[in-house]
Amino acid sequence: MDHRRLMNECPAVIGMMTSVLQSGGSIDTAIRDVSISGPRYSKSLFEEAVRKADTKQSDSLSLALSEVVSDLPDTASGYSRSVLMAISASDSADAETMDRMLRDSAEIALQSVKVMGESYGASLTVPCMTVFGIGIMVPMILMSILPLLGIGGMFGSRTMDQSTITVITLAIIPSVISAVAIYVRQRNPFLVSGTSVSDVRCALPLLAAVPLIMICPAMDGINGGLFLFALVPPCAATAILMFDTIREDGRRVKCEQSLKDMVFDLGNRMLSGENFETASVGSIARREACTDLSTDLSREYGLCRGDIGSAISKVIRPISAEMAMGLRNIHICSEKDMDDAGRLAVTLGKQFQNRASTQKDLELKLKSTTDMMVGTAMFFAPMVLGMSVSMLEPLSHLTNYSSQSGTSTILGIYLVELCALISVLVSSLGNGESIPRMVWRFCFMCPVSLAVFAICSSFAI
Repeated sequence: MDHRRLMNECPAVIGMMTSVLQSGGSIDTAIRDVSISGPRYSKSLFEEAVRKADTKQSDSLSLALSEVVSDLPDTASGYSRSVLMAISASDSADAETMDRMLRDSAEIALQSVKVMGESYGASLTVPCMTVFGIGIMVPMILMSILPLLGIGGMFGSRTMDQSTITVITLAIIPSVISAVAIYVRQRNPFLVSGTSVSDVRCALPLLAAVPLIMICPAMDGINGGLFLFALVPPCAATAILMFDTIREDGRRVKCEQSLKDMVFDLGNRMLSGENFETASVGSIARREACTDLSTDLSREYGLCRGDIGSAISKVIRPISAEMAMGLRNIHICSEKDMDDAGRLAVTLGKQFQNRASTQKDLELKLKSTTDMMVGTAMFFAPMVLGMSVSMLEPLSHLTNYSSQSGTSTILGIYLVELCALISVLVSSLGNGESIPRMVWRFCFMCPVSLAVFAICSSFAI
C-alpha cells in the first residue's frame, strides 16, 4: 500500500465519517460506509478492519480500526491521528464535544496533507532540472557543439558518427526522460486519476501520421516540414473527435465543485425552515454549472415514491460519489431534526471549502513546474534546436559533418518524442490526468513545437 496516497485520502475519509456521525449514525455505520464506498486505499484499510471485527479477531469494529491504523508507519501518522480522533469523537458524551473533536480531526488531516504537498513540491526540482538539461542541452551539444569542436581535427580521427548521435538522441535521451516521468508518477502522493485500456482508443487517429510521412517525402526539403505536415492533420482530427469528451469532463468537474459549494446554501435554507427536497433543488439550481442537474433531481424526487436516497444516488453519484453520500446523510438527519441537518450541511460545507483551499494551494505551487515543462517542449526546446540546425550548415562545410536535412529529420522525430513524454510527465503531477487529457495536450503541443522548430531552423546564418 502507498501510504502517501493513503494520507491524501484522509480529509475525504474524515468528511465521510463526519457526515455519518453528525447525522445520528454510529461509528460502526461510518466505518462500514467507508469500507464500501470510500477512496481506494482507505477502502481496503477499512475492509481489513471490518473483516477483523466480523471474524471475531477484535471485540468491536472501532477497536479493529484502531488496531489497523495504529500499525501504519510514520509517513501516515497524520492519518492515524485523524481517524483515532474521529473514533474518540463517536464516544463523546454530548454533541458539542463530538463536533469539536471532529473539527480537530479534519484540521489534522488537512495540515498533514499540506505538509506532504510542500515536501512533494520541493522534491520536483531535481527531476525537472534533469529533464530540462538532458532534453535540451544534450541534443543541442550533439547537433551543433560537436561539429564546432571538430574544426581543425580537434578530435582527431575519433569523431562521433551520425548513427551514434541518432541512437543517443532518439533512444537514450527519451529513455532517461521516460524514467524520470515514471519516477515522478510513482512518487506523487496526490495521483488519483486511473487509466483504462479503452482510453487509448482516443489516440488511434494519430496513427494517420505514418502513411502521411510515407506519401509526402517531398516535404522533407523544408526543415521540420515533413513532420509538421504529417502530424498537424492527425492532431487536429484527434482534437476535434475528443472535443465533446473533454468538454463533458470539464463540465463534470465544474459541476462537482459547484455541488460542494452549494452545501453551505443548503444548510442555511434548512436552518431557515425549508425541507430537504426543496432546499437541495433550490441550492443546486442557483449554480450555473448545475442547472440541468437540479431539473433531473427534481424529477427524480417526484418519481422515487419517497425513496429520496435512491433519487440522490441516481442523479448525484455519476458526478460525485462523495457528494451523493453526504447528501444522503443530510437527508437521513433531516428526518429526525431539520435544524441538526442544517448544521450538518454547514459543517460539511466548511470541510469541503477547507479541502478545496488546500488543493488550490497545491495546484498553484505546481503550476510553475507544469508551465516550465510545457513551455520547454512547445517553445524553448524547438527554438534552441532549430537555431542549432541553422548554425549546423556553415559548420558542416568546415567539418565535413552530416547533412542538414538528416539532422532536421532526427530532431523532428525527437521533438515528437519530447512532446509525448512531457505530456505524460505533466499528467503525472498533482491529481493526475486521464489518457484522453494526456492525448489532448499532446495534440496541441506537438504541432506548435514543430512549427517553432521549422521557423527557427529556416534562418540563414
